[in-house]
Amino acid sequence: IVSSLCATAHGQEIVAHRGASFDAPENTLSAFRLAWKQNADVIEGDFYLTKDEQIVCIHDKTTKRVAPKQTTLTIAKSTLAELRAVDVGSWKHPRFANERIPVLEEVLATVPKGKRIFVEIKCGPEIIPHLKRQLAASSLTPEQIVIICFQKDVVTQSRRAMPQYK
Repeated sequence: IVSSLCATAHGQEIVAHRGASFDAPENTLSAFRLAWKQNADVIEGDFYLTKDEQIVCIHDKTTKRVAPKQTTLTIAKSTLAELRAVDVGSWKHPRFANERIPVLEEVLATVPKGKRIFVEIKCGPEIIPHLKRQLAASSLTPEQIVIICFQKDVVTQSRRAMPQYK
Protein backbone atom coordinates (compact mmCIF):
# COMPACT_ATOMS: atom_id res chain seq x y z
CA ILE A 1 0.00 0.00 0.00
CA VAL A 2 2.78 2.47 0.93
CA SER A 3 4.71 1.85 -2.29
CA SER A 4 1.71 2.72 -4.45
CA LEU A 5 1.33 6.04 -2.61
CA CYS A 6 5.02 6.93 -2.97
CA ALA A 7 5.38 6.74 -6.71
CA THR A 8 8.36 8.58 -8.13
CA ALA A 9 7.55 11.94 -9.70
CA HIS A 10 9.10 12.76 -13.05
CA GLY A 11 9.70 16.02 -14.86
CA GLN A 12 10.44 18.28 -11.92
CA GLU A 13 13.52 20.49 -11.82
CA ILE A 14 15.34 22.15 -8.97
CA VAL A 15 15.61 25.86 -9.76
CA ALA A 16 18.02 27.81 -7.59
CA HIS A 17 16.29 31.17 -7.32
CA ARG A 18 19.02 33.83 -7.26
CA GLY A 19 21.41 30.91 -6.84
CA ALA A 20 21.68 29.07 -3.53
CA SER A 21 20.34 32.23 -1.91
CA PHE A 22 19.51 30.63 1.43
CA ASP A 23 23.16 29.71 1.99
CA ALA A 24 25.01 32.45 0.08
CA PRO A 25 24.35 36.08 -0.86
CA GLU A 26 21.76 36.14 -3.63
CA ASN A 27 22.74 36.74 -7.26
CA THR A 28 26.46 36.34 -6.57
CA LEU A 29 28.98 33.97 -8.08
CA SER A 30 29.20 32.25 -4.69
CA ALA A 31 25.45 31.61 -4.76
CA PHE A 32 25.49 30.27 -8.31
CA ARG A 33 28.51 28.02 -7.78
CA LEU A 34 26.98 26.67 -4.58
CA ALA A 35 23.71 25.99 -6.39
CA TRP A 36 25.54 23.72 -8.82
CA LYS A 37 27.28 21.94 -5.91
CA GLN A 38 23.84 21.44 -4.35
CA ASN A 39 22.69 19.72 -7.57
CA ALA A 40 20.42 22.41 -8.96
CA ASP A 41 19.16 21.78 -12.48
CA VAL A 42 18.69 25.47 -13.23
CA ILE A 43 19.83 28.78 -11.78
CA GLU A 44 17.77 31.96 -11.99
CA GLY A 45 19.41 35.38 -11.94
CA ASP A 46 18.13 38.93 -12.20
CA PHE A 47 19.75 41.33 -14.65
CA TYR A 48 19.89 45.10 -15.15
CA LEU A 49 21.71 47.37 -17.57
CA THR A 50 24.13 49.86 -16.01
CA LYS A 51 24.76 53.47 -17.01
CA ASP A 52 27.75 52.33 -19.08
CA GLU A 53 25.70 49.57 -20.75
CA GLN A 54 27.04 46.59 -18.82
CA ILE A 55 24.70 43.79 -17.74
CA VAL A 56 24.89 43.11 -14.01
CA CYS A 57 23.23 40.51 -11.83
CA ILE A 58 21.23 42.05 -8.98
CA HIS A 59 17.56 41.83 -8.01
CA ASP A 60 16.70 45.35 -6.91
CA LYS A 61 16.96 48.72 -8.66
CA THR A 62 19.43 49.82 -6.00
CA THR A 63 22.14 48.28 -3.83
CA LYS A 64 20.40 49.28 -0.57
CA ARG A 65 19.15 45.83 0.51
CA VAL A 66 22.31 43.85 -0.31
CA ALA A 67 24.73 46.53 0.90
CA PRO A 68 22.87 48.13 3.81
CA LYS A 69 25.88 49.79 5.48
CA GLN A 70 27.23 51.37 2.29
CA THR A 71 26.24 54.25 0.04
CA THR A 72 23.17 53.21 -1.93
CA LEU A 73 23.66 53.17 -5.70
CA THR A 74 20.94 53.03 -8.35
CA ILE A 75 21.90 50.39 -10.90
CA ALA A 76 20.78 52.26 -14.05
CA LYS A 77 22.56 55.45 -12.91
CA SER A 78 25.82 53.77 -11.92
CA THR A 79 28.79 52.47 -13.88
CA LEU A 80 30.09 48.95 -13.59
CA ALA A 81 33.20 50.24 -11.80
CA GLU A 82 31.05 52.01 -9.20
CA LEU A 83 28.92 48.90 -8.67
CA ARG A 84 31.95 46.61 -8.46
CA ALA A 85 33.20 48.67 -5.51
CA VAL A 86 30.16 47.61 -3.47
CA ASP A 87 30.43 44.66 -1.07
CA VAL A 88 27.22 42.65 -1.58
CA GLY A 89 28.20 39.71 0.60
CA SER A 90 28.85 40.98 4.11
CA TRP A 91 25.14 41.43 4.87
CA LYS A 92 24.70 37.67 4.57
CA HIS A 93 27.73 36.48 6.53
CA PRO A 94 31.29 37.70 7.20
CA ARG A 95 32.72 34.84 5.13
CA PHE A 96 31.18 36.48 2.05
CA ALA A 97 32.81 39.86 2.70
CA ASN A 98 33.98 41.52 -0.50
CA GLU A 99 31.62 39.54 -2.74
CA ARG A 100 30.93 41.71 -5.79
CA ILE A 101 28.03 42.17 -8.19
CA PRO A 102 28.73 39.85 -11.12
CA VAL A 103 28.26 40.63 -14.79
CA LEU A 104 26.20 38.41 -17.05
CA GLU A 105 29.26 36.83 -18.70
CA GLU A 106 30.55 35.64 -15.32
CA VAL A 107 27.21 34.11 -14.38
CA LEU A 108 26.86 32.36 -17.75
CA ALA A 109 30.35 30.91 -17.31
CA THR A 110 29.20 29.04 -14.18
CA VAL A 111 26.54 27.06 -16.05
CA PRO A 112 27.72 23.47 -16.59
CA LYS A 113 26.97 21.39 -19.65
CA GLY A 114 23.46 19.97 -19.43
CA LYS A 115 22.27 22.62 -16.95
CA ARG A 116 20.25 25.78 -17.62
CA ILE A 117 19.84 29.41 -16.63
CA PHE A 118 16.71 31.54 -16.36
CA VAL A 119 17.77 35.09 -17.26
CA GLU A 120 15.24 37.43 -15.66
CA ILE A 121 15.29 40.90 -17.19
CA LYS A 122 14.53 43.43 -14.47
CA CYS A 123 14.83 46.61 -16.57
CA GLY A 124 13.36 47.71 -19.89
CA PRO A 125 14.00 46.83 -23.53
CA GLU A 126 17.23 48.87 -23.59
CA ILE A 127 19.01 45.72 -22.38
CA ILE A 128 17.96 43.57 -25.35
CA PRO A 129 20.73 44.38 -27.90
CA HIS A 130 23.40 43.90 -25.22
CA LEU A 131 21.78 40.70 -23.97
CA LYS A 132 21.52 39.32 -27.49
CA ARG A 133 25.21 39.93 -28.14
CA GLN A 134 26.40 38.45 -24.84
CA LEU A 135 24.19 35.37 -24.98
CA ALA A 136 25.37 34.65 -28.54
CA ALA A 137 29.00 35.03 -27.44
CA SER A 138 28.62 32.60 -24.54
CA SER A 139 29.45 28.91 -24.79
CA LEU A 140 25.89 27.94 -23.82
CA THR A 141 23.44 26.45 -26.29
CA PRO A 142 20.03 28.05 -26.88
CA GLU A 143 18.46 25.10 -25.02
CA GLN A 144 20.35 26.11 -21.88
CA ILE A 145 18.95 29.66 -21.80
CA VAL A 146 15.45 30.82 -20.90
CA ILE A 147 14.60 34.53 -20.85
CA ILE A 148 11.93 35.68 -18.42
CA CYS A 149 10.45 39.08 -17.58
CA PHE A 150 7.25 40.50 -16.12
CA GLN A 151 7.03 43.31 -18.70
CA LYS A 152 5.06 42.43 -21.81
CA ASP A 153 6.97 44.80 -24.11
CA VAL A 154 10.31 43.36 -23.01
CA VAL A 155 9.10 39.80 -23.56
CA THR A 156 7.72 40.71 -26.99
CA GLN A 157 10.91 42.48 -28.08
CA SER A 158 13.10 39.69 -26.68
CA ARG A 159 11.15 37.10 -28.65
CA ARG A 160 11.58 39.13 -31.84
CA ALA A 161 15.29 39.74 -31.32
CA MET A 162 16.18 36.28 -29.95
CA PRO A 163 13.66 33.67 -31.14
CA GLN A 164 16.11 30.84 -30.47
CA TYR A 165 15.59 31.15 -26.70
CA LYS A 166 12.54 30.08 -24.79
